Amino acid sequence: MGFHFHGHKRDVDAEKHLNRLHKTTPVIESPLVGADQEHLVFSQRHEANSVELFFDLFFVANLATFTAYHSITDGDYLLAYIGFFGILWSCWFQITLHDVRFARDSLYERVCKTIQFIVFVGLALVGSQFNPASEKGNGNNTNFRILCYTLVISRGLLAIQYLVVLYFTWKEKYSKIYLPLLLMFVIYALSTAAFAGMTPAFRNNDDHKYRLVYIVWYVVMVLEAIAVITISCFWRMLSFKKTHLMERMSLLTIIVIGEGAIGVTKTVSRMMGKHGLETEGFFLIMCIIVILVLLWALYFDNFPHGHYGTIRQQIWSLLHFPFQLAIVGVVEGSQQVALARYVTKNAEKVTQTLIKHCKIEHLEGQKLQDSLIHLLDYFELDTKFETWGYFDFAQAAIWNIGNSTGICSPENAADYTMANAEHDSTWPEDFQSVEYYISNGMYTGLGMRLPVYKLEEYSPLEVALKGWKLVYLYYWSAFCLIITCLIIFLFLIRRHQADLFDITSIITRCLTLGVGGGMLALMASDDTLYAIIQSPAILPICLLLLFLILVIDKLSTIWCNWRLKKSGKPFVVEYENRGHHHDHSHGPQGSVHKTGALHRHISNDPIAGLEDMRNAARWNAHPEDMRPLTARSTEYEPRQGYAMESLVSSPLSSPPRLSPHPVVHQEYRGHVPGGYAPVSTGQSYGA
Repeated sequence: MGFHFHGHKRDVDAEKHLNRLHKTTPVIESPLVGADQEHLVFSQRHEANSVELFFDLFFVANLATFTAYHSITDGDYLLAYIGFFGILWSCWFQITLHDVRFARDSLYERVCKTIQFIVFVGLALVGSQFNPASEKGNGNNTNFRILCYTLVISRGLLAIQYLVVLYFTWKEKYSKIYLPLLLMFVIYALSTAAFAGMTPAFRNNDDHKYRLVYIVWYVVMVLEAIAVITISCFWRMLSFKKTHLMERMSLLTIIVIGEGAIGVTKTVSRMMGKHGLETEGFFLIMCIIVILVLLWALYFDNFPHGHYGTIRQQIWSLLHFPFQLAIVGVVEGSQQVALARYVTKNAEKVTQTLIKHCKIEHLEGQKLQDSLIHLLDYFELDTKFETWGYFDFAQAAIWNIGNSTGICSPENAADYTMANAEHDSTWPEDFQSVEYYISNGMYTGLGMRLPVYKLEEYSPLEVALKGWKLVYLYYWSAFCLIITCLIIFLFLIRRHQADLFDITSIITRCLTLGVGGGMLALMASDDTLYAIIQSPAILPICLLLLFLILVIDKLSTIWCNWRLKKSGKPFVVEYENRGHHHDHSHGPQGSVHKTGALHRHISNDPIAGLEDMRNAARWNAHPEDMRPLTARSTEYEPRQGYAMESLVSSPLSSPPRLSPHPVVHQEYRGHVPGGYAPVSTGQSYGA
């Protein structure tokens, strides 16, 4: 006996006497099944499915791994970071362009995804040692060769996937898209050949004569991106008009910002993991978190809804490469800026402690030694293997100081002066050693990855000082690039008449861009530059600029909405509550109506198959060769509730009564008891 609610049997109990039809995964399925015949575009889904989200995790795993193995301490590492991100993003982008138009769940598609997962694992293997700009990079040729093999697999698989799409279109005689699909196959086949042709240059691990051949990677990737986007612009049947490309781009943006969140947790442990909460450190961490939130808000508060132009959409998609690269620069740079402040503050603490005990308190012997040992113990250099040597040397210097007589007497201490350069300092050598080993050990203990060949010439802190200048440069350059992309995004996605929001948003972003340029101009003076790096001001300035943009955006939005509603003029809603990217149009005067796929009228024409035949003629370049798309009657059949089964064998056949994707293809759904969708007599392919 089943449970009863209010005297009624549960709906699920009413089905207990029925056998269930299990979900099956076809071996392969035609991408034409999901084609939108009304608008003549490929549109498989209106939102990302689980395997696409799974694939995105491999992107963030690669990015996190590469970030963990590379600290940006010089120009070579910065170029390596940009270069690897470009390779990673290009692979993700090309795969995504295929998936949003053609990928359908099948065993074939799952095998392809597994191979692509392996490709991204191969990229992770390469990323740990990736440093092509450095001639001293160990194992560069081996890495380059592995990367070439990985890219060959990636592009070779894409060529096969487009060849499969071409086969299904040829099978259904959709001749208008033969040429563009063939061109797509040729593009990826040529890319595969180019990457394969590079491998002989990296065959000898000790021969770096052809090291610069790696530039071919980037040339090929730029050309293939331009070519693929150009094809989708010329042949609108391969455009992304009804796809979920915008959602995939937004998800990747969240992932990139999320990488910053991962970095924040590491920075917290580095700055406050030993001694607990510290006021300034807590303030800087909060600044980083708020910067991440503001970047998210500035992007998603102005996210496009609905179709705003095929070519503009392609440009918008490609601009996500510099935009997401700039986000990485800001979120990673924010952590480096916070750590720079932490290191310089504690290095100053060491210096001031030495001055206090020696020049002010004039401690001697055991008291001086105990005070300096207490300072050394504070930094816990003896708790990590990589800093144990610094602890040992600093302790030896402190013992020498404690055994010295009159080293901090008023007469001697009066002549001690600190200087940036060691040879200009008049402090005793042991005091300089204590400051040197504690400061360098503290920086090394943060887990920064420093190249060995640099440590042969410079101390870790000297490498850091040179690196912080570079950090400042790329931090504010990335900030300016983000603002520039946000300005371009506003122009690209605007579909309606300009108002006060459009004017103020552009003006505030341009002014912010000017301030960012002014911060870069401070690099003209080294003294000014290092003064601001050593201060806690950089992160609050960035936060304040982003916050002002957001506040002015919100205020102008409120004002524009109030004026528009007060005027009584017709208007359009540029947002959606359900998160689906459907089209919008104007509603009646004085009210707001959203029109989309869930709100249009369903045609109940029993001979809707005739319209499908007309659409097929539009796909086909030879109408005389047109054959009926359906061999079945459009009347109701009991098995047509399971549409996928029949569509596998006959792509684009007459639509069944019940769409396999009710949310996407049904025009309106009212309340349906028992969780069943209503049976329609027609099918619409609206977005």
